[in-house]
Amino acid sequence: MDLRKVFLFLCATMSLASGRQISLGEFLKAVERNSIDLINNKAFYQSEIENQKSLLSWDYPYVETDISVVKNSQGRNEPQTTTLLMLTPKLPWVSSMLRQSLNIKTIQYKKSYELSKNLAFIAAKRLYLTYFITKEKYNIYIQRENNYQSQLDIAKQKLEAGSMSKKDYINFRNSYLEAKLAKTNVKSTLIDLKKILDTLLGKDLSDGAYLDTLDSEIEISGLSFGYVANPNHFIDKILEESLYVEIIDLLAKDYQTNAKLANRDRLSALEIGAGIENANSSTNLSLKLQIPLPLTPKNTHLKRKYMALQSGALQQSEVTKRNIKIKAKSYIEQLKNKQQYIEIQKENIQNKKSLMEMGKIAYDSQKIGLFEYLAYQNSYMDSLITMADAKIDYVNTEALLEETLGRSLMERK
Repeated sequence: MDLRKVFLFLCATMSLASGRQISLGEFLKAVERNSIDLINNKAFYQSEIENQKSLLSWDYPYVETDISVVKNSQGRNEPQTTTLLMLTPKLPWVSSMLRQSLNIKTIQYKKSYELSKNLAFIAAKRLYLTYFITKEKYNIYIQRENNYQSQLDIAKQKLEAGSMSKKDYINFRNSYLEAKLAKTNVKSTLIDLKKILDTLLGKDLSDGAYLDTLDSEIEISGLSFGYVANPNHFIDKILEESLYVEIIDLLAKDYQTNAKLANRDRLSALEIGAGIENANSSTNLSLKLQIPLPLTPKNTHLKRKYMALQSGALQQSEVTKRNIKIKAKSYIEQLKNKQQYIEIQKENIQNKKSLMEMGKIAYDSQKIGLFEYLAYQNSYMDSLITMADAKIDYVNTEALLEETLGRSLMERK
């Protein structure tokens, strides 16, 4: 095998080992393609648009035929028929309101789907980051179990040599089993997260053994843990463009249009017909006009109904703006506090790592015992696990902020 083939073989092997990498755009498309909620929402919005177009169309024309038997001038019975083509037209002042309502609903449904897509992406991003941070946590538990295993082997030798009591050895073994159980619990969580992630990406699942291989991993370029930078600088602008508020404002506008429609559509049962009448062996043109008399307050109440809904939507819009701002400010403060906690925890990790390294030197020189050295190791491992939990907590809070705003803050990082 020449050097070129060796190089290609190594590149292929490394590619399989590191897993498949996809872009952020591909990830978003996969989420949109495999999300049941988004599929249902898209179908619902499209059906509502078609329903509105159906309302804009005229009702089906129909043929009305009257047949009777009458005596002619000669005293003979003969059939008399009247055949009319009947139309129920949409009056121009009604059609204009229906078209306006259709335009408003089209924009509203696009905004609603955009919001649904944003929320689905936020949830998927949260899941992806939680999975990979949990995997970091899982690797820490594996390391802890390995540490216990190696030290347990030493403890067993000491037990057999008579330099360790059986009670201490059993306590030590209990600690090892607890570490093993903790690792197993985290692995169960990891399997659940991986299952949901693979479902979102449309992957086929194998059994839980795939967790121990890297070739099934998918890495999303541009998506990793990070802080939201200076959120106060852009929060007001995002609030002005809130999809939640825009959707409610469009709903209020549509209610206003429907109120005008109810006021204008008082002749909704108007019918016009034209046809032929055959009577007394003669054929005549026949016309029919059916005009409703809007003397009852039916449409007045219908107009008031939509005006009440419009008023409620406008009030809801103002309350929504205020609530979004309050929640967003609260989540921003929480993120600042959690960021500070993570930075302090980084210092704590370094400090405990130094203590563990010094403890190893002391243990190797037999200045401290096995349990004391293990305490240093556990303290360091605990700080790493606490860091992973803090990152997951930050990711969850960031997702809550994004859900409140109705859009991802990926571009703000």
